[in-house]
Amino acid sequence: MLSLSLRHISEVFLYEYYMNPGEYEISEEDLSRPHLDKANSLLTEQKNNEALQEFLAANMENPVSFEAISGIIICCKRLGDIEGEYKYTQDMYKLCCTRAELATYYRNLGWYYLENYKPYLAAAIYRYSTYFQKSQAAEDEIKYLETALNKPMGQESPEQILKILEDNNIEKGPSNVTLALLIKAGEEAEQNGNFMQANDCYMMVYDLTGDEEISDKINMISEKMQ
Repeated sequence: MLSLSLRHISEVFLYEYYMNPGEYEISEEDLSRPHLDKANSLLTEQKNNEALQEFLAANMENPVSFEAISGIIICCKRLGDIEGEYKYTQDMYKLCCTRAELATYYRNLGWYYLENYKPYLAAAIYRYSTYFQKSQAAEDEIKYLETALNKPMGQESPEQILKILEDNNIEKGPSNVTLALLIKAGEEAEQNGNFMQANDCYMMVYDLTGDEEISDKINMISEKMQ
């Protein structure tokens, strides 16, 4: 039977919905962590091919690990695999459970369009990423484009940025499916008395939406955890 290193109820819900699995079991040990640690060490040594193999191995152990897929994308960028970067960036979208993760998704998408010689679209996406999390990396990319083209870039209004994304069929926020899965995961964890993981799920949803009903759930969970 397939054994996976899913470590949180949110990962179980994401995996079962998006990967449409057959039978599987959850490993007692986190078998993805050693691969991630080794991959990160290899990245610092600029051993990008070796790091990629370790990140891919981590992804096999936990197919919904945001850290693993982020690592794969970093390696694709370093190795100049533009289409590979795009494929895994598309896969990353459904795993975005926080504003920081969503910002990472948009920065990766901006990189893809920059490499495909679409500077205005790339700049708009980089700017949009900063709506979710301020990033010096995104600002540096926008400044690079401004210098290269000798004109302001990514300076459109939020409404104009949204229109650019819409015209290019780019998602304008978190996946509604993922949000629903996180809420369901939180509710199941709460019913099972696993208040810490329930709180995790609700906190992720609140981070992405600011929903007051979710805030109420978080407050109720906090009282149960005291």
